[in-house]
Amino acid sequence: MDAEEHPEMSFGGPSPQDFAHGTAILASALVREAEALASAAAGLRATLDLFTIDGFSPEAEDRRVMREGTREGAALAGALLLVARQLLRFTGDPVRAAHETVGRLPRGSLSVGEVVGHLRAAALAPVTDDGAARIAAATIAETFAEEFDAAWRHATPVPKGMNNGV
Repeated sequence: MDAEEHPEMSFGGPSPQDFAHGTAILASALVREAEALASAAAGLRATLDLFTIDGFSPEAEDRRVMREGTREGAALAGALLLVARQLLRFTGDPVRAAHETVGRLPRGSLSVGEVVGHLRAAALAPVTDDGAARIAAATIAETFAEEFDAAWRHATPVPKGMNNGV
């Protein structure tokens, strides 16, 4: 067969079914990320409760900082569960899932970087040997991340004198 006789081949990317599978494995990986964070926060909290420190010693300040960390870890775990839920609710529409997620998250102790970082980690760790679904999961994660970041910036008021990091 010479160079001109090759059959036509089409590489159109993942199918709608691959995107549905990719959404499912990405959501599952997000739940695992959330479980790990929640477990670490609960374990740390239980450990801190073993010690009673009175006054304003350096140890008391360390304990306060660690307690704040456990609360923030639990909040991030909840945010990841919400992301997973919204991705499943709006399968095939990660843009809408991102906007719906931003509308439901508190701004206090969460940052877009934390949520997106765990989302990308979850996209890299799906438990499947389905290559097309893995590609779809990565595509969904990146689309969600871009829209989530843009929607978060739009929803968060910029303090006077700041240019929102741009």
